[in-house]
Amino acid sequence: MADLDPSEHTIDELEAQLDEIDDPDALERIRDAETSGEDRIGAVEAIDDRLDSVSNGENGENGENGENGDTDDEGGSDATDTGGGGVGIVDVRNQVRRVAADLIGRPLDGITEVRADDDGWYTTVEVIERNSIPDTQDILGRYEIDLDADANVTGYRRLRRYRRGDTDDETIE
Repeated sequence: MADLDPSEHTIDELEAQLDEIDDPDALERIRDAETSGEDRIGAVEAIDDRLDSVSNGENGENGENGENGDTDDEGGSDATDTGGGGVGIVDVRNQVRRVAADLIGRPLDGITEVRADDDGWYTTVEVIERNSIPDTQDILGRYEIDLDADANVTGYRRLRRYRRGDTDDETIE
């Protein structure tokens, strides 16, 4: 397979293409092309994630091809542990970083919450809905993004809009 030009793809398209690449050297070349080109954070993270999974698979560290029954996902302490079909909190955070701006249509300002429950994952993000000068007058939107247990987005909704500098209605616990 010829080396992939990351600048020709959106981050979501790039992730799908990366899943087909098992050569660490090819992934390194793709990463170099991205960092010397557009240098998109989400794209670099996607390439790094794929590179990590390919490298771990070659070294036999994850035991992806053989179940040994020694992993207990429910009691595991590793936040990125994905063995047994589940995803960790870091994986969810990275997925939200990759999709939030495209999903909502506005630049991501930050992720303020990631939590799991029986139905999957819930994240709260803030996006810049209107830039202002000074930036304390930016209008931010707080959104909840819902993901299933495998970190696939299942829905989102806006919770509220507010000025960046407004702290009156923030609940401090």
